[in-house]
Amino acid sequence: MTDVWTFALITPDGVVSDAFDSIVDLVQRNGFVVVTGRVLQLDLPTMMRVYRASEAVDLENDPFAQLYGSGAACLLLLHRADGDACATLTRCKGATRPDAAEPGTVRYLGENVILNLLHCPDDPANALRELSILVGPETAERYRAEAVSGVLRGAAAVRASLPATHGWEAISYPVAVNRIRRRIAQQFAPADAGLQAALDDERDRIAECRTSSERRRAADRENPSIQRRLTSLGLGELAGAPPDQAVLAERGVFVSQLERLVIDTHDT
Repeated sequence: MTDVWTFALITPDGVVSDAFDSIVDLVQRNGFVVVTGRVLQLDLPTMMRVYRASEAVDLENDPFAQLYGSGAACLLLLHRADGDACATLTRCKGATRPDAAEPGTVRYLGENVILNLLHCPDDPANALRELSILVGPETAERYRAEAVSGVLRGAAAVRASLPATHGWEAISYPVAVNRIRRRIAQQFAPADAGLQAALDDERDRIAECRTSSERRRAADRENPSIQRRLTSLGLGELAGAPPDQAVLAERGVFVSQLERLVIDTHDT
């Protein structure tokens, strides 16, 4: 059985509307497990290649351009031991228009034909092609191999890396750094359980604090061990707290506009 993997791309409207948990719950109820994931920045030219669309578009005013540029997207690699992964996820996705989608499908929860939460490949032939466009051929092949094998790292680690959009976490400097470091780990050291555990411990310590100064002191205590881990993995240029934003951009690590503001003003 070869059709045991696919991917779900939660578009920025799905991330900002906090549909992540509902989507994960739905796919799990249909026999999928979340193998791994990654926060992405999309753009219209990339998605036009994914959709095999060739018509001329207005890169500033097209509604899809505005959607893809509005914030983070989230890629989920999925394994389905019973097979029929692509067809099953396509059924779970539902009709393009939310008003035509069946109850119990993802897009039934959407807003309109643009803000409909999710993309996924229609068949196995397109799964690797589209994934290669989104993350590059080498990373796509690694993700495919992991998804086929079903090596599970789960949805919780991906959830914790999504940008915060409300609450105290959205403007907390230590939390922003923790989330960005999780994305670094996802992209460059996905198999390092020790780094993941250290980031979880740091996040737990931060969450126990009530004020920004307490949160910073807690992060400062955890920071040296995390920096050593990142450096030992060959990621020294990304080990800073905060990581250098130019390096993050060069290496393709997503940072939201609000996170950039939080980092840029943390000494103010």
